Amino acid sequence: MKVNQSVENYGCDTVIEKLNLAKYISEVEDIGFTVIPPEIVASENTRKEILAKIIEIAEKKTGNTLKLDQNTNSGNYKAIPQTDSQFVLYQLLFEDEIFERWLMNEIILCLSSYFLNNQAQLSTMSSFIKWKGVNYQDSLGLHADTQPSPNGKLPSEWVDACNSVLCLTDYTKDDGALAVVPYSHKIARQPSADDYKKSNVIPVEAPAGSLIFWHGNLWHGAFPKLTDGLRINLTTFMNHRRIKTQECIKEKVTQEMLDRNPGKHFARMVGLNDSNGFDQNGPVLDGIINYGTEDQMKRFTFNVKDYKKRNR
Repeated sequence: MKVNQSVENYGCDTVIEKLNLAKYISEVEDIGFTVIPPEIVASENTRKEILAKIIEIAEKKTGNTLKLDQNTNSGNYKAIPQTDSQFVLYQLLFEDEIFERWLMNEIILCLSSYFLNNQAQLSTMSSFIKWKGVNYQDSLGLHADTQPSPNGKLPSEWVDACNSVLCLTDYTKDDGALAVVPYSHKIARQPSADDYKKSNVIPVEAPAGSLIFWHGNLWHGAFPKLTDGLRINLTTFMNHRRIKTQECIKEKVTQEMLDRNPGKHFARMVGLNDSNGFDQNGPVLDGIINYGTEDQMKRFTFNVKDYKKRNR
């Protein structure tokens, strides 16, 4: 299994071979999702550290004390969307260095690079904190992450988005696991309001520490949590860099973050090789010059040295 070699690819071929990822990639291509076991995703200490940090952030925002074996509520936290049994923490990349390190996890880098043709960009890093309750009603909140065209269609010949969940607690159906419709990524449209009634919706059950990775076209949602206690995850949603990100990311990246993550991979993942969003002075191309892929540099129509001289 070979990754597109036309641009730099984060050493994907090596990672695929080293971690035996080929079978997981094939599952995503075939049925739309895969579950990668904890032992090759990250250390148990990493899972615990991420979980502890998310609980700390949630407690600060809600004003509540969170315990894994007890239900909770959103308290003082008003971000949307939220339900009577779930809230979402956003922009975690900027909350702690551990989330920067997670973005650089070699499996995240490799799979997103593979499916997004080496043009992956972080769209949102968030955490869904869920407790006992109905949540999404009968429809289970079925949707696809890819943005549809005006006629409601999703791309069938390329991939615009991919998503993943690091299970920080066990995922079982009764604990509110991810709900998916296998093979639905090949239908190439968003589900209708009635599709959940006639679809083969199954739970994706996985032990804490697992990584659930899925194609952006896959129909998915979540089962209600029927048990007491918390289900917590870390969601890393990627899209092709030509697609607008969900979160405002590149404008908030600091030099300290770049210093902690030298090289080009982190800068590209946070969109610094994207010159769009410029003002009346036109594009600022330093990001492409400093962090651009080989493919981007080939498409330059001016002399880089002259640009640098004029824009010192």
